[in-house]
Amino acid sequence: MAVKNRMNTRTPWSYRKGSSPLHKIPAGIKLVFLLLISLAAFFPGQTRISFAILSVIVFVLIVLSLMAGIRPPELLRGSRPLFFIVLGVFFFQGIEFSPPGFSLAGFGESVIFCVRIGAAFAAGSLVFSVTTPGEIRKSLTRLEAFFRLEKLRLGLHISLLLGFLPGFFAIWEDVNLAWKSRGGKKNLSCLVVLVPLALERMMVKAAETASAMESRGGE
Repeated sequence: MAVKNRMNTRTPWSYRKGSSPLHKIPAGIKLVFLLLISLAAFFPGQTRISFAILSVIVFVLIVLSLMAGIRPPELLRGSRPLFFIVLGVFFFQGIEFSPPGFSLAGFGESVIFCVRIGAAFAAGSLVFSVTTPGEIRKSLTRLEAFFRLEKLRLGLHISLLLGFLPGFFAIWEDVNLAWKSRGGKKNLSCLVVLVPLALERMMVKAAETASAMESRGGE
């Protein structure tokens, strides 16, 4: 049953084949969009201004996701650990020892920060859902050639870095599925056990990628 459920779901930040207008937009434009959305989401300002900016960003992401044939809630798939961490930090910051109690002074800021993270995460998920790693590398290579920075090979390095983001979520889905198959529950112990395991697998994957590139002359 677990395998069947895995087949019916998609790995977060994974590419989805399609012919929507977003799929046809050049990868470079989509990367610039991701950068601008991320910067706008964390734009400093008063609470009222922040909510206004975030509301516009959320509306834009909803419209674009529907254009790409993706249900908006699916853009947040895989973001639960991030929100757990933010809420955990808020909880510990709110604890008061003298006198004992709990302060809600930073609750509003924590909510805004969660929305900021959610917006940036959803934007990244949308971009990688309609853009292949090959398209990203080609776009970065063209930009590299335009500025005559081929020797630095920034396009290759950045494309590899960006490629590890969807790869992390693929590994996270695997370890999470293994955790569930052994009767594990979604709680704090889940993060304590699975995060180090996922990071270990990412380091192994990075070493294997580096070894493969060396065997092909570093290309």
